[in-house]
Amino acid sequence: MAKLSGSNFTNVTEMTAQGYKSNVAQEVSIITIIINGITCPFTVVLNVLVVMAVKRRRRLQSNTNILLACLAATDALTGLVVQPSFIVWKTFYVLNYSGIKSSVAEDCHRFFLRTLTVCSSLHLILITCERLIAIKFTMSYPYIVTKRKIKVAVIIFWAFSFMSQSIKYVSSNVIIKITFHLIVSLAMTFCIFFITTTYAVLYRESRRHESKIKTQQLPQEEVERFVNENKALKTTAFVVSAVLLSFLPMALTIFSVAVGVKKHLNLNAVLVVSVPLARTCAVLNSLLNPLIYCLRQKEMRKFVFRTPCKPKEHAMN
Repeated sequence: MAKLSGSNFTNVTEMTAQGYKSNVAQEVSIITIIINGITCPFTVVLNVLVVMAVKRRRRLQSNTNILLACLAATDALTGLVVQPSFIVWKTFYVLNYSGIKSSVAEDCHRFFLRTLTVCSSLHLILITCERLIAIKFTMSYPYIVTKRKIKVAVIIFWAFSFMSQSIKYVSSNVIIKITFHLIVSLAMTFCIFFITTTYAVLYRESRRHESKIKTQQLPQEEVERFVNENKALKTTAFVVSAVLLSFLPMALTIFSVAVGVKKHLNLNAVLVVSVPLARTCAVLNSLLNPLIYCLRQKEMRKFVFRTPCKPKEHAMN
């Protein structure tokens, strides 16, 4: 009789814990639905305006801004596809609807989120390399970095991003899925390491140029060129830092799932809360990026936040 009572008590405790975890998961889902619903239209509009600004304003058509506009295109798609699919998926979850529509929304969200994450990471590497060549190899920069080469590289990165995610759906083998998670985690780790190392080198090079300007009488043209390059470097550094910080929670979550830590009860409960919040944190970076562009570039800010011209007052006869 005592054993039966202990068993019943254990079952009640487990049911209570599962019920509490389910309630917390629903509350977190509602919060993330609200956040994504509010930020989604702003993400699309601001990033589209950034792309239009670079396309229409000749003074903004530098190689750095072209790469930032390509990154803005991925951010616009995040607000156009990733966030709406997340909202639909989590709405079905809150309403306890587990039909085929919910499954399609979840698969669509996961596919585009992972695809755009890989694509954004590749864009960040391209942006970092462009700044490295501009500052470290100044004389060779016009020959190495051209608009044509940038377009080709961006097209290749987009193709690779979609292909890398499409391969995952070919097989339903568990080992392949675990291997996929590990590859993504290692790729994100490499991206962080490469970008961090490169920007450390760029920082040292920038400080060396500043010291050279102070101690030597350099031509005014070279000084102005360094000032412009250094300003572009700071802009991309802000963008890269914001992206890495935003994607860091998702990278840690993917890595924890890949190594199988979610089998433990406590960590599984943490993942229930951390996964939707990590995804929301990652996609919110798409709203932060255009604000950084506008903050750092006056011409960009004027185009994105332009105000209608006031009608001229005619003189009274």
